[in-house]
Amino acid sequence: MFQQHDCPACGSTNAVKNGSTYYGKARHKCKACQRQFVFERTHEPLSDECKRRVELMLAERISLDAICRVMEIKQHRLYAYMDELYDGVPDDLACSVAEDADVELINADCEADELWSFVGRKTDKQWLWLALDRRSRQVVALHVGNRGEEGAKGLWRALPEGYRRRATFYTAGRPRDDWAAYKQVFPADQHRFRKTKKDTNHVERFFCTLRQRCSRLVRLSLSFSKELDRHIKSIRFVVTNYNLSLQF
Repeated sequence: MFQQHDCPACGSTNAVKNGSTYYGKARHKCKACQRQFVFERTHEPLSDECKRRVELMLAERISLDAICRVMEIKQHRLYAYMDELYDGVPDDLACSVAEDADVELINADCEADELWSFVGRKTDKQWLWLALDRRSRQVVALHVGNRGEEGAKGLWRALPEGYRRRATFYTAGRPRDDWAAYKQVFPADQHRFRKTKKDTNHVERFFCTLRQRCSRLVRLSLSFSKELDRHIKSIRFVVTNYNLSLQF
């Protein structure tokens, strides 16, 4: 049994009894920060080493159940730490190119494309719209939504201001693809469309990497997302780790 003798939030020892939990354990309340907690905790908090390994595993194609089995932790504790990690993902996806947008994006080239995914069931399609900087290979923006005009608008709004002003965007598609959505949203002087995949080979290759890194995007798998919010946050987490790996 792990003994907790101070407030886990502020470290104060000024606590009073505050009833009991659902499981019958004595509950206390910190008079300094009003945090409620129990002194006698069944499990120790996740160690720094455990958190580091979980963070590495979340960026690879490993199911959540497999992480729990390997690290010998409960599922709800993994979910709690996941939420903590996902909330810390920066809005710019740790893209270093976006920081120097006003200087470097005079002749910037971006490749944009969509990746099919689903949440809960395959009829609930959630398309991943993504823009990749051709020079640095970093992902500058992503959006999850439908494949029509609204999805293209979401990607456009997610782009850094410098890209929206100066970058040239290359897209590709076939007659059955909904590439017309780009024409409806992206300025004509900044959009280049080709029927072949030649101008989007880098982003297409990244999609292969993404399916290998993120188990939620594997087509035939039981690791698909059950909630849209976690689906989006997990993809952003994997993409952010990918961008950081290109900066070393």
